[in-house]
Amino acid sequence: MRPFRYLPLVLLLSGFAACTGSQNASENSAPKVGQGTAANPSQLDLPSLVGKNIDQVRRALGTPQEGKDEPIGLEPTAAQMKSTKGADWINTFEKNGSTIVVTFNAKSRKVLDMVLIGSDEDELMRRGNLVMTAPEYIVLPVPDPKRPAAISGVRMVSRR
Repeated sequence: MRPFRYLPLVLLLSGFAACTGSQNASENSAPKVGQGTAANPSQLDLPSLVGKNIDQVRRALGTPQEGKDEPIGLEPTAAQMKSTKGADWINTFEKNGSTIVVTFNAKSRKVLDMVLIGSDEDELMRRGNLVMTAPEYIVLPVPDPKRPAAISGVRMVSRR
Protein backbone atom coordinates (compact mmCIF):
# COMPACT_ATOMS: atom_id res chain seq x y z
CA MET A 1 0.00 0.00 0.00
CA ARG A 2 2.97 2.27 0.33
CA PRO A 3 3.25 3.11 -3.43
CA PHE A 4 -0.18 4.85 -3.38
CA ARG A 5 0.88 7.09 -0.52
CA TYR A 6 2.66 9.47 -2.89
CA LEU A 7 -0.01 9.39 -5.61
CA PRO A 8 -1.79 12.63 -4.52
CA LEU A 9 1.56 14.44 -4.44
CA VAL A 10 2.49 13.17 -7.90
CA LEU A 11 -0.90 14.23 -9.30
CA LEU A 12 -0.57 17.67 -7.73
CA LEU A 13 2.91 18.19 -9.16
CA SER A 14 1.87 17.00 -12.61
CA GLY A 15 -1.07 19.44 -12.49
CA PHE A 16 1.30 22.31 -11.73
CA ALA A 17 3.60 21.22 -14.54
CA ALA A 18 0.68 21.23 -16.97
CA CYS A 19 -0.23 24.81 -16.02
CA THR A 20 3.13 26.43 -16.73
CA GLY A 21 1.60 29.00 -19.08
CA SER A 22 3.17 27.67 -22.24
CA GLN A 23 0.97 28.15 -25.28
CA ASN A 24 1.15 27.29 -28.91
CA ALA A 25 1.48 30.14 -31.39
CA SER A 26 -2.16 29.74 -32.36
CA GLU A 27 -3.31 30.26 -28.75
CA ASN A 28 -1.51 33.54 -28.02
CA SER A 29 -4.50 35.82 -28.53
CA ALA A 30 -8.05 35.68 -27.29
CA PRO A 31 -10.74 34.90 -29.86
CA LYS A 32 -12.30 37.92 -31.53
CA VAL A 33 -15.83 38.57 -30.34
CA GLY A 34 -16.61 41.69 -32.38
CA GLN A 35 -17.63 41.98 -35.98
CA GLY A 36 -15.33 41.13 -38.81
CA THR A 37 -14.94 43.13 -41.95
CA ALA A 38 -15.78 42.18 -45.48
CA ALA A 39 -12.43 40.75 -46.58
CA ASN A 40 -13.81 38.94 -49.61
CA PRO A 41 -15.00 41.35 -52.33
CA SER A 42 -17.82 38.94 -53.23
CA GLN A 43 -19.02 39.06 -49.63
CA LEU A 44 -21.81 41.39 -48.57
CA ASP A 45 -21.44 43.73 -45.62
CA LEU A 46 -25.00 43.81 -44.33
CA PRO A 47 -24.00 45.16 -40.89
CA SER A 48 -22.83 48.37 -42.58
CA LEU A 49 -26.45 48.93 -43.68
CA VAL A 50 -27.89 48.86 -40.16
CA GLY A 51 -29.67 52.12 -39.41
CA LYS A 52 -29.69 53.26 -43.06
CA ASN A 53 -32.87 54.34 -44.84
CA ILE A 54 -34.09 52.65 -48.04
CA ASP A 55 -32.47 55.29 -50.26
CA GLN A 56 -29.07 54.67 -48.66
CA VAL A 57 -29.57 50.90 -48.97
CA ARG A 58 -30.41 51.31 -52.67
CA ARG A 59 -27.19 53.27 -53.19
CA ALA A 60 -25.21 50.47 -51.50
CA LEU A 61 -26.96 47.47 -53.09
CA GLY A 62 -27.89 48.89 -56.49
CA THR A 63 -31.15 49.07 -58.37
CA PRO A 64 -33.97 46.92 -56.95
CA GLN A 65 -35.49 44.24 -59.19
CA GLU A 66 -38.97 45.76 -58.89
CA GLY A 67 -39.82 48.13 -61.73
CA LYS A 68 -41.79 51.36 -61.50
CA ASP A 69 -44.55 50.03 -63.76
CA GLU A 70 -45.14 46.72 -61.94
CA PRO A 71 -48.25 46.18 -59.75
CA ILE A 72 -46.02 45.88 -56.69
CA GLY A 73 -43.31 48.25 -57.84
CA LEU A 74 -40.32 50.10 -56.53
CA GLU A 75 -42.56 52.46 -54.52
CA PRO A 76 -46.26 52.20 -53.66
CA THR A 77 -48.71 54.07 -55.88
CA ALA A 78 -50.95 56.73 -54.34
CA ALA A 79 -53.77 54.17 -53.98
CA GLN A 80 -51.41 51.60 -52.41
CA MET A 81 -49.99 54.23 -50.09
CA LYS A 82 -53.52 55.13 -48.96
CA SER A 83 -54.54 51.52 -48.33
CA THR A 84 -51.29 50.36 -46.69
CA LYS A 85 -50.04 53.69 -45.29
CA GLY A 86 -46.72 52.70 -46.87
CA ALA A 87 -45.99 50.08 -44.24
CA ASP A 88 -44.05 46.92 -45.05
CA TRP A 89 -43.06 47.69 -48.64
CA ILE A 90 -40.33 45.51 -50.11
CA ASN A 91 -37.44 45.88 -52.54
CA THR A 92 -35.47 42.89 -53.80
CA PHE A 93 -31.78 43.23 -54.64
CA GLU A 94 -29.22 40.98 -56.34
CA LYS A 95 -25.68 41.67 -55.18
CA ASN A 96 -22.59 39.49 -55.61
CA GLY A 97 -24.73 36.44 -56.42
CA SER A 98 -26.96 36.89 -53.37
CA THR A 99 -30.61 37.87 -53.10
CA ILE A 100 -31.54 40.36 -50.38
CA VAL A 101 -35.15 41.29 -49.61
CA VAL A 102 -35.44 44.61 -47.78
CA THR A 103 -38.66 45.58 -45.99
CA PHE A 104 -39.20 49.28 -45.35
CA ASN A 105 -41.83 51.87 -44.51
CA ALA A 106 -42.40 53.85 -47.71
CA LYS A 107 -43.65 56.87 -45.78
CA SER A 108 -40.82 57.20 -43.24
CA ARG A 109 -38.20 55.48 -45.53
CA LYS A 110 -37.02 53.48 -42.49
CA VAL A 111 -35.69 49.98 -43.22
CA LEU A 112 -37.43 47.42 -41.00
CA ASP A 113 -35.40 44.31 -41.84
CA MET A 114 -33.26 42.57 -44.45
CA VAL A 115 -33.50 38.92 -45.44
CA LEU A 116 -30.60 37.16 -47.13
CA ILE A 117 -32.11 34.29 -49.13
CA GLY A 118 -30.60 30.80 -48.97
CA SER A 119 -30.80 27.44 -47.22
CA ASP A 120 -27.41 27.12 -45.46
CA GLU A 121 -27.40 29.26 -42.32
CA ASP A 122 -23.63 29.15 -41.80
CA GLU A 123 -22.96 30.10 -45.42
CA LEU A 124 -25.48 32.96 -45.23
CA MET A 125 -23.86 34.26 -42.05
CA ARG A 126 -20.46 34.26 -43.77
CA ARG A 127 -21.78 35.73 -47.02
CA GLY A 128 -23.60 38.54 -45.21
CA ASN A 129 -20.69 39.20 -42.80
CA LEU A 130 -23.13 38.64 -39.93
CA VAL A 131 -22.42 37.65 -36.32
CA MET A 132 -24.97 36.30 -33.86
CA THR A 133 -23.68 38.39 -30.94
CA ALA A 134 -23.65 41.80 -32.63
CA PRO A 135 -24.91 44.65 -30.45
CA GLU A 136 -26.35 46.57 -33.44
CA TYR A 137 -28.64 43.91 -34.89
CA ILE A 138 -30.36 40.56 -34.33
CA VAL A 139 -30.06 37.62 -36.76
CA LEU A 140 -33.03 35.26 -37.03
CA PRO A 141 -33.51 32.20 -39.25
CA VAL A 142 -36.44 32.40 -41.67
CA PRO A 143 -38.24 29.04 -41.63
CA ASP A 144 -39.09 27.41 -44.95
CA PRO A 145 -42.90 26.99 -45.02
CA LYS A 146 -42.67 23.86 -47.17
CA ARG A 147 -40.01 22.11 -45.05
CA PRO A 148 -40.28 22.85 -41.31
CA ALA A 149 -36.76 21.61 -40.56
CA ALA A 150 -35.17 23.88 -43.19
CA ILE A 151 -34.67 27.62 -43.57
CA SER A 152 -35.22 29.88 -46.55
CA GLY A 153 -32.90 32.65 -45.35
CA VAL A 154 -31.62 34.70 -42.44
CA ARG A 155 -33.24 37.91 -41.29
CA MET A 156 -31.30 40.85 -39.88
CA VAL A 157 -33.24 43.30 -37.71
CA SER A 158 -31.71 46.46 -36.24
CA ARG A 159 -31.70 46.78 -32.46
CA ARG A 160 -31.92 50.57 -32.78
